[in-house]
Amino acid sequence: MTTALEFIGSDLKRMHAMLNNAIADLSPEQLHTVPGGHPKANTIAWGLWHYARTEDNVVRFVLQNRRPTVWAEGGYAERLGLPPVAQGTGMSTAEAQAFRLKDIPLFKDYMQKVWASTEEFVSTVDAADLEMVITVKPLGDMPKIRALGQTCLCHGMTHVGEIELARTLVGAGAALGV
Repeated sequence: MTTALEFIGSDLKRMHAMLNNAIADLSPEQLHTVPGGHPKANTIAWGLWHYARTEDNVVRFVLQNRRPTVWAEGGYAERLGLPPVAQGTGMSTAEAQAFRLKDIPLFKDYMQKVWASTEEFVSTVDAADLEMVITVKPLGDMPKIRALGQTCLCHGMTHVGEIELARTLVGAGAALGV
């Protein structure tokens, strides 16, 4: 029988592939277009950055006892001209819509390193360690396994769906199929 960790790990890999595929053929304009011109919609670029930063923060900093994030280790904030700590949580819609990835290949490199770091963590973590209760801001206290499942897998899949819809609204069409 599959364990919770095995399930989360395999679906994180699947989700990473979905996110990679969802943006593989997008132009910079499509990545930064507000879907449907809706005043409350976030761009694909913002959603992707927000999710990758969230996974990086949760897996590295929260689950691995304040291990430096891929973002910090690689100097991505400086290299991309983006905030050193922010991950988009709490940003206004106007700020999110104004967000720009100036070097998309460099950001994709960052994403791949985050995905690899997460996959390495999942494949090497002691399952007993995932029972430890931690605090995930702003969500509160929870076991590490829930933080991995809720803030990475479930939250990430929400953004996969959002990005899939946004692709259609920016003229790119569906990437994932049925």
